[in-house]
Amino acid sequence: MSDSPDIGPKDYDEQTDAFRFDLDSLVERYGHEFDLNTITLIGALQEKILDLYHLGNFEIELEDDE
Repeated sequence: MSDSPDIGPKDYDEQTDAFRFDLDSLVERYGHEFDLNTITLIGALQEKILDLYHLGNFEIELEDDE
């Protein structure tokens, strides 16, 4: 571990928001700066979804309804 304090989102919701905002910015950038259409961007994202799915690095947290 480093001696410097961590910078960035601390809780799960903040981390999720940071990822979503970065993803939004990346998609917007590639849509404007490159010659990629929406279908190509969607295809690349879906391919990444499959990559992540096959890694199997996910957990499901169920909330108790009581």
